Amino acid sequence: MGALMRAYDWNNSPLGPPDGWPSTLKTVLRVLLSSNHPMFIWWGDDLIQFYNDGYRQTLGPERHPVALGQPGRPCWEEAWDLIGPDIERVMREGASAWYEDRLVPLTRNGRREDVWWTYGYSPIEDEAGIHGVLVICNDVTEDHLLRQRLEQTNHALIETMDDAFCLIDLVHDEQGHAVDYVFVEANHAFARHTGLVDSVGKTARQLVPDLEQRWIATYDEVARTGVARRFEEYSQAMGRWFTVYASPIAHPVKRRVALLFTDITDQKNAERALQAREMAARAAASQAEADRRRLDALLSSAPVGIVYVDEHGALSSVNRMNRQLWGDHPMPTSQDQYAEWRGWWADGSERHGRQIRSDEWALARALRGEQVEADVVEIEPFGRPLERRILLTRATAIRTEDGAITGAVAASMDLTAQVDTQRALRESEEKFRTITDAMPQMVWSCRADGANDYTNRRWSDFTGLSNVDPTGWTAAIHPDDLPALLALWAGSVASGALFELEHRLRHHGAEYRWVLNRALPVRDEAGRIIRWMGTVTDMHDQKLAAEELKAANARKDEFLAMLAHELRNPLAPISTAAQMLKLSGADPKRIAHASDVIGRQVRHMVELVDDLLDVSRVTRGLVELEREPVALKSVIQNAIEQARPLIEKKGHTLSTRLGAANVTVTGDRKRLVQVMANLINNAAKYTPDGGEITVCADAVPDAGQVKLSVKDNGIGIDAALLPDVFELFTQAKRTPDRAQGGLGLGLALVRSMVSLHGGQVQAHSDGPGSGSCFSVVLPLGVDGAGDDASRREDDAALAAHSTLRIMIVDDNRDAAESLGIVLSAVGHRVQVEDSSTAALRRVQKDSFDVCLLDIGLPDMDGYRLVRELRAAPLVAGAAMIALSGYGQPQDMAASKRAGFTRHLVKPVDVGQLLGVLDELAPGSRGLGS
Repeated sequence: MGALMRAYDWNNSPLGPPDGWPSTLKTVLRVLLSSNHPMFIWWGDDLIQFYNDGYRQTLGPERHPVALGQPGRPCWEEAWDLIGPDIERVMREGASAWYEDRLVPLTRNGRREDVWWTYGYSPIEDEAGIHGVLVICNDVTEDHLLRQRLEQTNHALIETMDDAFCLIDLVHDEQGHAVDYVFVEANHAFARHTGLVDSVGKTARQLVPDLEQRWIATYDEVARTGVARRFEEYSQAMGRWFTVYASPIAHPVKRRVALLFTDITDQKNAERALQAREMAARAAASQAEADRRRLDALLSSAPVGIVYVDEHGALSSVNRMNRQLWGDHPMPTSQDQYAEWRGWWADGSERHGRQIRSDEWALARALRGEQVEADVVEIEPFGRPLERRILLTRATAIRTEDGAITGAVAASMDLTAQVDTQRALRESEEKFRTITDAMPQMVWSCRADGANDYTNRRWSDFTGLSNVDPTGWTAAIHPDDLPALLALWAGSVASGALFELEHRLRHHGAEYRWVLNRALPVRDEAGRIIRWMGTVTDMHDQKLAAEELKAANARKDEFLAMLAHELRNPLAPISTAAQMLKLSGADPKRIAHASDVIGRQVRHMVELVDDLLDVSRVTRGLVELEREPVALKSVIQNAIEQARPLIEKKGHTLSTRLGAANVTVTGDRKRLVQVMANLINNAAKYTPDGGEITVCADAVPDAGQVKLSVKDNGIGIDAALLPDVFELFTQAKRTPDRAQGGLGLGLALVRSMVSLHGGQVQAHSDGPGSGSCFSVVLPLGVDGAGDDASRREDDAALAAHSTLRIMIVDDNRDAAESLGIVLSAVGHRVQVEDSSTAALRRVQKDSFDVCLLDIGLPDMDGYRLVRELRAAPLVAGAAMIALSGYGQPQDMAASKRAGFTRHLVKPVDVGQLLGVLDELAPGSRGLGS
């Protein structure tokens, strides 16, 4: 081509002579001509053509050599639409282009040919710009046609294969992770092996949405590493097994993989089925061997005798225990030889004791097809003629699948020891029942779980329940006691602790009696509870006696507290009066007042002591009645006169209805007056001011009796107290005011005195607020008693004290005024009030340093009064001192909670009180401390 270029007449060319060509063109042409690789140049605006020897074959005879120096467009007219735009773009923009295996239709060798080129365009440029296009081109037509023929051959081969084939391109996300693949190509077998149709152009996840990620990851690894893989894998999403060969396919852009695979699901299923059958066969063989060994071990170690016989009755196997039970008997070859066995029926039926025939033995009957559940027999073992054993025998036939009998098996259990034990147990139970039935107590037993299984005859005699019922005994328990009993019993059963409870049990006569129920667990050698044994003891009389004693003790304690209170009340004014006598000098007025106070209070104490002595004499049986004919009218009149001061003081209306007033009874007049005066005084005392009291006397001629009654409309009696109202020391619940006073002796004396006269007393009330009625019924003939008295004094020392303003509040006017005189005598200014209401009125206008308050005030008790005074401005800071006949710790604590500064017990020791006042005086610790 160099010679052609030199010989070419360039003078007529747009380029002109070569001497005038640009150096860039000359340089490129030298490279072109020196290269063996097909190269081509378009230069200038006319795209004048140059090419080397390597490019001549591509041009063909139609263009070589005429193409040299010729403009590009007319030379390549038939292909210019395909190649022209790229050439113009390179000239215009300087952008290179590259094509591989590109079809360029050309007229060559006298005909139109399909030509495939692999070529590239590059700009030829210098500082002045782009001057031309350099083309490097390979004519790959033969390679392309060869590859086409190979692909067609491969495609035909792939389409005829039984194996499935496909080409896939991996799909990646923005992070470069393989997330799917596209089917590029698939053969006909693909659908058969996968069940997927129309797959080409679709992604795997479009066809199989739940496809496992491991398939995608595996193919991506093959494409990325270029290493093929062969593997077997199961797809849960497709429900198939595959054997796969994955091979990477080179591609300039895509990650492509060729897959050759086969659906081996049927093969896998067949293999698994075969393996399962083989494993089952091996397991069955192993199990059969294990069963045989277990059976041998069972027969050898079984605690029962076992024998096998064939269909004729010949013994084929005998275990060790059977030989121990039956002895070394000869091995029979048929049922006929069973006659040699010596045995008797021992089942307690009508055949009991009869010898067993050969055809009656369990094995013989089983061989006839009978089911032998349980035969109790007594045998004589072979070789041991003096020995007898009791056996439980069972037998059953051995059958084929069609039901034919091929033999039998029999088992014998030794019951000899059990029978002996049961016999001994029956004898022991008989002895136990004899002993328990002879006991005076109720005896019962329960199983370990607490279910009752035995009660003795005494239980039936007591309760009237004869049948043993695991839970029926609960019907005999008092309903109020049953929950606690069941809870305690459940706890004992659970813990094994002693069960002991006092409760009420219904007697067959329908009354409930108190019993002591006690049980202990019976344990075995290992310490486990095997049963409970218990006794029930009737303790009703002891229980009532104990409760009565307890109630009497409670009444006694209450009485002693009341006695202390009642004795302190008169002692307070006596003590104060005594102190006043010491301080009064020769003042006759003060001496007379102190004397009156002491006299009144001593008389009150004498009355208290008289009551006590009366009770003492009555309870010891020392009272003697001075019997004489007594007119009831005079008894009632004298009794009314004794009670009149209290009746008038409280403004009561007294009426009498004396239908039997002229009746005369034989008795002690003084005691009968005492009885009626006590009842009338009680009515006056326990009836609010302005009440009504009625005294009646009625004859009961048919009974030879007279009935005296005292009825009021007072506070009434609570139903709970009514049955015990005549008991010693009985009173209603103590209240702080103790307004009614008394020791609870009066009605006890009434009952005792009436009883000494051969009569009866009765009390009736419809409840609190409904009044009461007390009745005395006397026979027309009776007996008598007397009394005594005592007294007590106390002293107190006095000293000089600072002047304080003191208010004393006490409904006992004598006690209050006496104490006021004493405190005035030592220089204090004293104001005495006899009620809470008066005290509250007083502090509205006067102030005080100290307030001495009685707790038992009738209109408002001292606890409430102190709270009211603390709220009053004039005495809010005053010292508050409680005066009470009660001095127990709980009484002092109650005073402190209410707001008292101090608590002093009556009768107040004047020296102690003055010492307290000294502490509270100005200059000491201060008031209200």
